[in-house]
Amino acid sequence: MKIKKNLSDAEMFQNSSEDYSFETEVLTDDARSSSFRRKAQQPEKKELLLPEEAQEKLNRCLLEVSMEWLKDKNGEAAWKVKREGLQIIIEPAPAKKRLPK
Repeated sequence: MKIKKNLSDAEMFQNSSEDYSFETEVLTDDARSSSFRRKAQQPEKKELLLPEEAQEKLNRCLLEVSMEWLKDKNGEAAWKVKREGLQIIIEPAPAKKRLPK
């Protein structure tokens, strides 16, 4: 292999590839993605498989019940979902109080 003279940096490293190791990863720029850093897995979003019209009606009902709960109980509500056979029952319940950060 013949080495060419007077090449720029970009031309010299044009066809080179580097195996990443711990030493090279620590010394590189953080903006670049690395093979050692793994992205945190985000929980999958479960979609509600209802027709758009039914989903809108369900959202309205939940909002109305939430507003009544806040007026009567003066606190936040957590939703409890129960399944009895083919029926699904959604009930508001007192939410656990969160500690201030």
